[in-house]
Amino acid sequence: MFGAICAKRAGADVLLLEHTGRIGKKLSATGNGKCNLTNLTMEPGDYRGNHPSFVTPVFRQFTQRQTLELFEEMGLVWKERNGMVYPYSNQASTVLDLLRAELERIQVRVLTEVRVEDILPASSASLDRRTKGHIAKKGFLLRTSNGEYTADSVILSCGSKAAPKTGSDGSGYWLAKKLGHSIVEPLPALVQLKAEGNYFKMIAGVRSDCRLGLYIEEKPENGHGGRQNTAAGGKGTKKQPLAEEFGEVQFTDYGISGIPVFQFSRFAVKALREKKKVFVLCDFLPEMEPEVLYDYLCKKKQRLLNSGNSEDLLLGLLNKKLNLMILKEGGIPVLAKAAEISEKQLKSLCRLIKNWKIPLKGYQSFEQGQVCQGGVNTEELTENLESKIHKGLYFAGEIIDIDGRCGGYNLQWAWSSAYVAAVSAAKEQ
Repeated sequence: MFGAICAKRAGADVLLLEHTGRIGKKLSATGNGKCNLTNLTMEPGDYRGNHPSFVTPVFRQFTQRQTLELFEEMGLVWKERNGMVYPYSNQASTVLDLLRAELERIQVRVLTEVRVEDILPASSASLDRRTKGHIAKKGFLLRTSNGEYTADSVILSCGSKAAPKTGSDGSGYWLAKKLGHSIVEPLPALVQLKAEGNYFKMIAGVRSDCRLGLYIEEKPENGHGGRQNTAAGGKGTKKQPLAEEFGEVQFTDYGISGIPVFQFSRFAVKALREKKKVFVLCDFLPEMEPEVLYDYLCKKKQRLLNSGNSEDLLLGLLNKKLNLMILKEGGIPVLAKAAEISEKQLKSLCRLIKNWKIPLKGYQSFEQGQVCQGGVNTEELTENLESKIHKGLYFAGEIIDIDGRCGGYNLQWAWSSAYVAAVSAAKEQ
């Protein structure tokens, strides 16, 4: 939609083809329905892919400020929180409705329920035989479920495989491959992670502010094992986390979720796909140093010498379900007298609270993933997002091997890449 608007404004005659019954379904779900449409603080490390620096020249051509100016022209009133920009209405439908209204205002032709089955470039040696002369020396023929269309240029902005119910079914990858492009394997990103451990049903539904560190063993995994109360380290394990995040973690019956998990999930997913051993170290009390925590437990034990049990010892620290889980995994009976808890057990509780090890065993599917990693190989695209294989063929958005962190980065990539591709494509006419 954004690309169609930009191309029309640049003077092109534009046709938007959509294979579902309604445009913009995926946009409606972004930002938990609030549409975090960009981020005013952007760093190179906010984007990933085989060549993440590919985003730099694209963003130079169309910035966050230019994005907001264009939306303001359409009538959007927005607000900012910690760099993240939302519509003032707190409704993603506001952004969608503005885009649809602008398409109608500038008279962009939109056809829904039209599936593109083939894209034939004029440069194809077999084109004349296959099209029976429908197009000449330049441009493209699009064969669809609704007949044939010709175009001087084509932009593939079909999304990925994430959230297929919204229309992102991966068909864009198939079309790109037919046109000779290579595809970096699509995998879920910004997705929940499945973990080992028989305690997750016990803490399902708990939310806790934690610091998470992601660790990946370089050697292929031969099977997870052992209890989760060991610290990071060991042969083949990175001593420093590959990624570290802080925020509200959501514990589920299958593992971990929440924005901190989403932020490094793409690295975990890729490593798990490569059959490496992956685990997370969770610090349940990141704002309390280990020695302070130990001192707290010692003083608490002294207060409970004449009465109180192990559950009372942890009362006031964490969510009750987490306290019970930590005691159980530490081998301390819930009703054990606080006075009988040894110094060794107190230190063990400190280690568990500050370094809870969560071995990962998998990840949720494309249905749950907010975006995908992988896509059209950026080495095969110019800085203007034009194919190096077929002149006049462009790509935009998530179909390209670029994915961003949570926080408006993926939508900004959509706006910027759409603008650059659209303005470049308009020049073909």
